[in-house]
Amino acid sequence: MDVGTMLKPIPSVFYGVLAFYFVLMAGIGYFSAKNTTTLKDFFVMSGKAGAIVSGFAYFATQYSMSTFMGCPATCYKVGFAGLSISVPGLVFSMIIPALLVGRKLIKLGHTQGFLTLADYLGDRFESNGLRTFQALLMIIFMIPMMGAQTIGAGVILRVYTGAPEWVGIVGMGIVVILYCMSGGIRGAMLTDVIQGGLMLATAIVTFVVSVRLGGGFEAISTKLLELNPAYMSHPGVGRAYGWANYVSMIVLWSFFSISQPTLVTKFFAMKDYKVMFKATILGTLGMWIAATLIEWSGVNGIVSIPGLQGKDIDFIVPLLLQKSLSPVISLLLITGIMAAGMSTIDSLLISATGAITRDIYQRRVNPQATDGQILRLSRYVTVIIGVIAICFGVSRPATIFKLILFAFGGLGIWTAPVLLGLYWKGATRAGAFAGVAVGEALFVLMTLKRPGWAFGFNPLIVCWAYAMIVMTVVSLVTRRASDKTLKRHFA
Repeated sequence: MDVGTMLKPIPSVFYGVLAFYFVLMAGIGYFSAKNTTTLKDFFVMSGKAGAIVSGFAYFATQYSMSTFMGCPATCYKVGFAGLSISVPGLVFSMIIPALLVGRKLIKLGHTQGFLTLADYLGDRFESNGLRTFQALLMIIFMIPMMGAQTIGAGVILRVYTGAPEWVGIVGMGIVVILYCMSGGIRGAMLTDVIQGGLMLATAIVTFVVSVRLGGGFEAISTKLLELNPAYMSHPGVGRAYGWANYVSMIVLWSFFSISQPTLVTKFFAMKDYKVMFKATILGTLGMWIAATLIEWSGVNGIVSIPGLQGKDIDFIVPLLLQKSLSPVISLLLITGIMAAGMSTIDSLLISATGAITRDIYQRRVNPQATDGQILRLSRYVTVIIGVIAICFGVSRPATIFKLILFAFGGLGIWTAPVLLGLYWKGATRAGAFAGVAVGEALFVLMTLKRPGWAFGFNPLIVCWAYAMIVMTVVSLVTRRASDKTLKRHFA
């Protein structure tokens, strides 16, 4: 069964809905620009973000194209086992970082003026070299992640209009560049509120229509048991998710969010710990509802839209919506899928910009540069990085999910120095360098050449463990930070 024969492209309606949405996002960026006058405004909203904006922003950032296309597709293939894998990881992806590092980072961000993750690492370990190392690796991994999000927009545009994929990739990229360049993190977070709301609406409506198309819960369950009892049990069809993979996926998306620069930036932007607590509850609730419903819809789609194969499975959500709703409503909600990509790109783009202008240029190349100069430079750099990400998306070197997983893993290794730096006075600069270097090298090797070395787990988990061991051992035999620095970080 070909998805091209099932979806009914309506180019004029699609372009109209998409244009309205893009104009709305650009308008928010224009509004945000009026309130973005300092470097601190641009990167962390001057530490004044409230609970609603912070909660929706993190929820929207965490959800990507993969969440609304790849995850339901996985559930379509394997059944409820796919749901049991991804939902816990996503739901705890804000709770665990908030509990382990959130409070400390908010306090340090406000007292020390930190704007980026590299700011924290460079200050804690008294090393501009480590700051630069982190910033460079962040750029290397973030650009592919941004490019991966644009691919989804290109695919959707091609299916619905027949236009080349590059048109959707370039269009989405330009809109995100515009509101990030003008409004910085404020523009990104305010648009994330709209995008998060649209994503939540898409998940709820998709679930409702999937249940209705399948004839109700009882009918769906009965049919799934008839087709294959493995749809209703763990580890799923084809025993796709054994215990090692099960543990890996939950730990991957929850625990290793700790070192994702986009999350750390959100902590620096929050007013205080009380705001973080409220934002965590709001964001977690949104993620739990959206993840559960959109992925459950994928399972329900096995009954109502049977026979999808290969890449066509990725379109189970658009197919469910278009089969049940009017063209305008279905396309508006499909725009919610594109919103998932945009809400991820904008945070990545701001973080990558900060890595170049703040962590490399201001700290290493031109320490005399004023914050005003860096603010102006940041707007230009945002455009440059965005264009590079667009080019990466157009080239499409790998699948969306593989790109995201690789980039997430590369950034996840930095959980070692973040955790040890926050909780152990004995953690040293040399230990951080050694641990990260070993962890990153092994991660690339295991991912590309030696997957068997991970013993069935995701390579990130194993490589992070090695990074922790190496950092601990090296720290025990090297000089720790000065008492002045330790007093500042452990007060």
